[in-house]
Amino acid sequence: MSGLNEITGITGKNLEIEVNAMGIEITDDELLSMEPQLLLELQRYLKDYRDSHRVVVEKKETVVEPSISKHDDDASLKVLSDWELSNALFEEVEDATGRFLGTRVTQDNVTYIARRWRMTDEVKTILTSSAELGFDKFWRFNHPQDSYLEGNVNYLKGCHHISCSASHDSPWIFALGAESLSRRLGNQVVKEITFNRVYDNVLDNAVKYITEPLELTDGELQCGTYKIQKGGGKCYTTHPADFQKLIDYFAEHLIT
Repeated sequence: MSGLNEITGITGKNLEIEVNAMGIEITDDELLSMEPQLLLELQRYLKDYRDSHRVVVEKKETVVEPSISKHDDDASLKVLSDWELSNALFEEVEDATGRFLGTRVTQDNVTYIARRWRMTDEVKTILTSSAELGFDKFWRFNHPQDSYLEGNVNYLKGCHHISCSASHDSPWIFALGAESLSRRLGNQVVKEITFNRVYDNVLDNAVKYITEPLELTDGELQCGTYKIQKGGGKCYTTHPADFQKLIDYFAEHLIT
């Protein structure tokens, strides 16, 4: 964690210079595969930095222009369907050319587009089950990244995932990412669900102590099995048929 500690010691101005000089842009895939503890500390740092930065702006009574360009194309999007859950609005949208973009998610004054995702009955069931258990927040600070939020440069491109957490400043518990999205006979299918390794104790116990324990596999993911992703994050890939048992276990044992 020494690298992150060095970053947090840099002033806000110098941090911007460092990032611009290196040309760093963290992708959604990199965030999802990041070491859980590093991701958690990064989220905390960004939240603290933005909170303190807002205070400075209010004291000076000046307007700070965002570093990413703005779009005003949102008004041209056509809403194909809409659905509400808790205090969130989910709208399937397409652009002026008729190209399907995905589902626009709006919650607590934040809006982003989940790229190519449709609100099928399967997805609605997953998100409803999560929300009913208290995991009803569909964005976190810097997740999706600010560039994917309404008005910013990657907004119409859309981020590839929808993920759930108990609050906007706690790590996501599970995600429906690009790796989850599949097609079968022309219809959207959720082929897998990713659980966050940051909750390692709960997750390790969940696969062992749910009613029908899951077995680790290196082969094809099937009901009753799970995989550990390769790379830094080592999150758990699970079959959708096992989702309800796992999320129920999280709701019962996770202390938030």
